[in-house]
Amino acid sequence: MKISRPDGSEATVKITSTTEFRKDREPAKLKDFKVGDGVVVRGEENPDYSFTAQMIVGRNGNGPNGPNRQNPVGTLGKDFVIGEVKALDPPSITVMRTDNVKQTFELNEDTSLRKGRESVTMADVQVGDHIFARGALQDNQFVPKTVTVIAPDQWKRMQELGVTSPAAGRATQQGNAQGGTAGSATKATPGAAPGAASGAAPSKPTEPPN
Repeated sequence: MKISRPDGSEATVKITSTTEFRKDREPAKLKDFKVGDGVVVRGEENPDYSFTAQMIVGRNGNGPNGPNRQNPVGTLGKDFVIGEVKALDPPSITVMRTDNVKQTFELNEDTSLRKGRESVTMADVQVGDHIFARGALQDNQFVPKTVTVIAPDQWKRMQELGVTSPAAGRATQQGNAQGGTAGSATKATPGAAPGAASGAAPSKPTEPPN
């Protein structure tokens, strides 16, 4: 199975004989998952960036325009930050989130900053770029673990999937499970499953400008 992650990239999750499936809080099988379903994958990340799934949890979705457009990766502003870069003052980044709230957070020596799978520096980030950050709250401040710069074509695709809508911020907390992944299923086939990195936390929000 393949999934489209909240940052617009695709990930593959490998299924084994011990992988458990649940859908809408009920026991399920792989065949019960359809393209467009929101999923959370718990498991281990492999060297090739795929995941070996211990459990796949999903909810029904009806494609890009269905009721399940949000991805289960947590709460926008608390568990992840997604939006447009409005200001750069290294090591700080100010983002206009998709719910029109500005949020500023600081990168540290442990933050992974990437464009696709390539590691970059803040010098490679520009105002107007779109980013997706995952991390954790520390003393009410969002400390990013990973920050991904989203390519323009990926951002467009995310808009089509509804990931950039304010509704995406109302996702469940399931995606914060350690070692898990979250996203929207794009292909469901035996032997391979979707995988997306989880555990992102948003920065301290600020009020939108008047």
